[in-house]
Amino acid sequence: MTGFYRLHAALCSVFALWLGFAGPAMGAEAPAEKGKTVRIATGEWLPYVSETQPYWGALGHIITTAFNRAGYQVKFQNFPWARGYQLVKDGVWDATMPYYCSPDREQEFYCSNPLVSGEQVFFHLKEVPVQWEQLSDLKGYSIGATLGYYYGEAFEKAESSGELMVKRIASDEKNMQLLLMGRIKLFPQDKEVGYSTVRHMYPHQKELLTHHPRPIHTKTLHLIFPRDNPTSPELLKVFNKQLGELKREGIWDQYMRAMRDGDYEKPAGGAEPPAGKEH
Repeated sequence: MTGFYRLHAALCSVFALWLGFAGPAMGAEAPAEKGKTVRIATGEWLPYVSETQPYWGALGHIITTAFNRAGYQVKFQNFPWARGYQLVKDGVWDATMPYYCSPDREQEFYCSNPLVSGEQVFFHLKEVPVQWEQLSDLKGYSIGATLGYYYGEAFEKAESSGELMVKRIASDEKNMQLLLMGRIKLFPQDKEVGYSTVRHMYPHQKELLTHHPRPIHTKTLHLIFPRDNPTSPELLKVFNKQLGELKREGIWDQYMRAMRDGDYEKPAGGAEPPAGKEH
């Protein structure tokens, strides 16, 4: 982790120019005050977040820029998702991301204003026609899914009742491989994450793939702060204010365009980054 930050400091201006972000975001940063550090536990989920990528991915870039502008330093640490979540819940770390904010989760965490809207869609091969209005229209399609993931109430009910033919395995990446091989017909996944996985792992096959435009569900992703930590209300207030400024100034839009263009998937320092993983 220390090596990454040395690399980040040395190449910060190079990355800013390379990603097309030189100007308002970096120029508007305030000097970090001594002792003002926000410690964020996270994991691998390209293109949203990755420890091997410039600025820790698109959402890492947004969060770092927002807090830097308010005089805070940001330290990220990569954990298995469940462990990082618990460390934040226990107050060992200050925040974690990106997470949906369910009513149950909001009992234990403060949720920031939305970082991005995550749209979950069905991926399929272009040669496989797919039309659906209701999930029942997808009877007879072999559907891959990943163990431990939640795909929305309607999907979960259709799966448990046997209305949909779903086979769950442990890996997003393996599901995408099975889809490209024609072993399954549909794979539900966050739209940005799905295309990032294909760009990253199967670049020569990316033109074979598409997604159905009808979303399974759309939910916003957030930076979350534990309610039991006395610093959380102030950090939440600071972050929401700066995030709003980034959106008003068009900087958030710049970062989102770069994410869709795959700019946060470039290797940092020549290292080939691993594929992202959902939680």
